[in-house]
Amino acid sequence: MTGMTRDEWLAARRTGIGGSDIAAILGLSPWRTPLDVYLDKVDGREAPETEPMRWGRLLEDVIAREYALRAGVRIQRINTIIRAPSRDWAIASLDRVVVPAGTRARIYKGELRGAEGALECKSVNAYAAGQWGRDDDPDAVPIHHAAQCMWYLGVTGLPWCDVAALIGGQRLIIRRIERDEETIRAMFERAERFWFEHVVPRVPPAPATARDAAALWPADNGEALEADEELLAAYNAAREAKARMDEAERDYEAAAERIKLALGERSTLTLNGKPIAAWKATAPRQRIDYEAVIREAAVPAEIIARHTTIQPGIRRFVLKEVR
Repeated sequence: MTGMTRDEWLAARRTGIGGSDIAAILGLSPWRTPLDVYLDKVDGREAPETEPMRWGRLLEDVIAREYALRAGVRIQRINTIIRAPSRDWAIASLDRVVVPAGTRARIYKGELRGAEGALECKSVNAYAAGQWGRDDDPDAVPIHHAAQCMWYLGVTGLPWCDVAALIGGQRLIIRRIERDEETIRAMFERAERFWFEHVVPRVPPAPATARDAAALWPADNGEALEADEELLAAYNAAREAKARMDEAERDYEAAAERIKLALGERSTLTLNGKPIAAWKATAPRQRIDYEAVIREAAVPAEIIARHTTIQPGIRRFVLKEVR
């Protein structure tokens, strides 16, 4: 089976809707919005790899091997992109597949052959353990992970997908997602509309969050929007919340001021000998006045201009009083 480099895999991901995209398109992802998916496909604006993402990738093989041991099955890596028959925009990048003893899965005329089921490996933060239920709860799978698995079943035609989740680095649970034709059909319909109404014509979906709006419009156009009843209610709620925050901040500063005055030159406040607050100086820092260095060295203006770049501004949100 032909393998892919990571760069080739990333490029191939942008040619269709994959399992990591479908939850966001359906509004089920806790991390991504439909606009995130759109920008990834048309501009290659993939989010940088985070520490949890990196460890999830590194632990994938460990989780897969332990799953195979516990389930008593053979697994195989599928290092290529699979496309759904008659829907080349619907793609799947499986972690592993489960195969019968003595056989291997293969891609034949674009279709996955020889696999019994799929396997997804997840490394889960201990704080999210509650989303996976107890060990005896076979149906407890976070909905965004379930959507990913169901998408893979739709693309590949496989009957089931097991999820092996390592919780907090020390507890492995295995859940099975069974194929559901009605759900798959609805997912394909939503994804197809997204692909042909947004990605192909390069028409961004409506922003779902303020972060989306900032990504679409990093600079304002200087125009004004007259507030309607809904926006006026939001304005008043924001003003009230800010007033409470300001009052809490003032209370905090006043209490901190009393502690600092009492500490004087001391660094730590203790209770029964144990530290409960600290007021310590940071290490001295060296600061170079580069503008003064440039002036004193008489650096030519054209050299300064050649090494000067313009950074885009940042949109700041400010509440103003109504007078």
